[in-house]
Amino acid sequence: MNHRLELAVNDAVDEVQAVNHFKVFMDKLHNLYSQSNKNSRELMEAAQEVGSQVLKIGRVLNTRWVASSFRSVKAVWRSYEALNRHFENAAGDQTRNGKERQTYRGLARRMQSKEFLCDLGLMYDALSELSNLSQQLQAHSITLLRAEQLLKRTIRVLASFKDSPGEKLEEALKAQALGQFGSVSLESNAKLMPINTKQFLQSLINNMEKRLSFKDEILHDLSILDSSTWPSTPGIRHGESQVKPLCRRFNLCQEQAVNGMRDFIEHPESEPECLKPLIHCMQTIPCSTAECERGFSLMNIVYTDQRSRMLLSSVSNLMMISINKPF
Repeated sequence: MNHRLELAVNDAVDEVQAVNHFKVFMDKLHNLYSQSNKNSRELMEAAQEVGSQVLKIGRVLNTRWVASSFRSVKAVWRSYEALNRHFENAAGDQTRNGKERQTYRGLARRMQSKEFLCDLGLMYDALSELSNLSQQLQAHSITLLRAEQLLKRTIRVLASFKDSPGEKLEEALKAQALGQFGSVSLESNAKLMPINTKQFLQSLINNMEKRLSFKDEILHDLSILDSSTWPSTPGIRHGESQVKPLCRRFNLCQEQAVNGMRDFIEHPESEPECLKPLIHCMQTIPCSTAECERGFSLMNIVYTDQRSRMLLSSVSNLMMISINKPF
């Protein structure tokens, strides 16, 4: 599901052209500081001048998880004043050649534009919600029913941003009206194409619904185990038509599960013993490849160059202990 979420975000980026311009600028910032120790040192000095915090700036909206993109946008938001000060200092640095000074003047104008600040605020709010969703989908205890709830909730939050701006976008809009963001004076830049907020959010919603659609028959049957989906006064045989196919799928006793479902309807506050086998089967259905990827990461930790002669059975046993340890 996390991979599908990434694909949905990439589809939205392709549909909204202005987001590509934002991505290109963020990649330029990443290259500027990742490829030059001198620039990184000067940025730290600029941060001390303005009393700002500097976080590592990475790439955004590429092949990495959406949480990585959020950390990069968060880093630029937190380091906004320091970045602007560094660009201004570099633009006036006579030790640099004319081409470099011109490049930094262009970067400074981009940072000082009202349009870029609003785009940054919008991306901060949207990627914050998507990052939160991505991390929750990677949890050990995630189930299909819980994943569906989280997805629908995130879509509702993104839809609400169309009518009521998120925290950072609202802060950016206030700064736009004042013409000042912290110590940075803001100006309009007619050359910049701002991101259309409603278009981008609607594109995200549409692609998430397309890529992460929950129309599978098994999910429809599993939803009967969520009491919040029941009618206000469910009949005693409510859910039997969903429980029986699930029992056939998982090779469970239908009679036992039906009796457990009736107990569940009469006492929804407790989990009947007869229904626990079906609930446990539901919890084993994987929602993402996160567990598999954790396994490969753990194998790299266990099987190192110094332990290259370890038997496969020993590696397997050590991984089993690490995965299932009680702490």
